Amino acid sequence: MSNQVLFVGAGYANLSVLKNWKKNTPKDTEWTLISPSRYKYFPEMTGLYMEDQYSLEDIRVDLAEFCHRNGGRFLEEKVTAVDRDRKTVLTESGKSLSYDLLSAGMGLRQETGTVPGVRDHALFLNPHEEIPMTAASMQYTEYPVVAGGGAFGVEFALSLQAWRRANRKKTPVTLITSGPVLPEENKDVRDNVRDLLDERGLLLYENMPVERIDADVIYAGSRVLPYGQVLWLDGAKPPLIFDYADLPVDDKGYLLLSSTLQTVGSPDIFGSGAGTVLQEEVNTSKDSITAFQEAKVLEENLDRMLRGKTKLKTFKPPKKESLVLNMGHRTGFYRRGSKTYISRQAWREKKKLDKYIMKEIRS
Repeated sequence: MSNQVLFVGAGYANLSVLKNWKKNTPKDTEWTLISPSRYKYFPEMTGLYMEDQYSLEDIRVDLAEFCHRNGGRFLEEKVTAVDRDRKTVLTESGKSLSYDLLSAGMGLRQETGTVPGVRDHALFLNPHEEIPMTAASMQYTEYPVVAGGGAFGVEFALSLQAWRRANRKKTPVTLITSGPVLPEENKDVRDNVRDLLDERGLLLYENMPVERIDADVIYAGSRVLPYGQVLWLDGAKPPLIFDYADLPVDDKGYLLLSSTLQTVGSPDIFGSGAGTVLQEEVNTSKDSITAFQEAKVLEENLDRMLRGKTKLKTFKPPKKESLVLNMGHRTGFYRRGSKTYISRQAWREKKKLDKYIMKEIRS
């Protein structure tokens, strides 16, 4: 009887493993990738897509074709429950699938919080299949507002402003954030980014939590801001399925993993990606370098488990965090450890990284 391996979610590590499995999978093993959408979008490429430097096909992968090409099965479903005792998962349509090993690689979900009007009036990038429609809506609206001053909010706002300038849209992009812009960066970096936002003509409102969104205005502190469309990029949270499955999570709901990328207390369930956290290294960054290294360890350990080996490889997080962003007008932001710069070279690094990711998945 064949071993059944379920890959829940089309995260980078899961896809990286499956790309190699046609030639490397142990005998008598069958695998299925389960994802709620046929297409895997790479949201980190949205900025350059926004500027028309990438086409839609440049930023997504057809998962059905991917699985067929690599010797597996694709199931377009949303997983709603995991039964650890029976080793089964249940999907939204009522399908039940058994597994010998499971690899969870789901991304984060958008949390709207308790702000009135967000759910009714804002646009989102989660689920990711909303990216093309949301991008177009933000490009052509008269008063675009981006709510969220983290790395992705800054990248989206600057990329959108670059497109609007190139296409002679008169009103600027507004970026509003409940705290400082780029709160994870140091003061010098934040000051440089503020200067860039000002130079590019964006309107920035920092330390101004949104209190309510009505049909055409945003209430934030003493400000009443008109908007045509508002993109909500604040409050990403881990998938609820981890809690529902009674899997071990931290106080924020992130799936707890051991150093072998196995779920704590459930060695037949592996995890990777933004929705997980290492029990021993709770502050591990979820950047691209981390994802590449996670993929290698995940592939090796799944293979060892299927071959009946007990000694597994240990994942060691990279010592230096990295971040590469598109900042519009062929300018990028690069950080590795304490080294940071905003330049054309950083934009080239961004393009190079994107190209590497897609080559790794599609080759």
